[in-house]
Amino acid sequence: MFETPPRAKVECGAGGTFVKRIIGLPGERVGIRMHRDLAYVYIDGERLPEPYIERERRDIGPAESFVVPPGHYFVMGDNRSQSCDSRIWGSVPEENLIGKVFLTYWPPNRIVFR
Repeated sequence: MFETPPRAKVECGAGGTFVKRIIGLPGERVGIRMHRDLAYVYIDGERLPEPYIERERRDIGPAESFVVPPGHYFVMGDNRSQSCDSRIWGSVPEENLIGKVFLTYWPPNRIVFR
């Protein structure tokens, strides 16, 4: 969980507290590459295993590359085709991080306590 940077409200029409996955750490290169018309994430050149991303929720591009600045984190939503995240409004400063999600309660068929 984190507080969004101001640009999130401008780019996405929403701001405040968001829940997304931290994908890239400070200093890492996050790459979005296309494979069979679907986008996959690469960290420093290695494909990120993402079994939690369903095929129909993968993005369809474009291919992009980002370098995560020192003291920042690159976040992405699980519904990649619909998520407004670091690909749109940039990385999240460390001081904006609130905490780790430990419970998923929606939808009911995916309740998980971590």
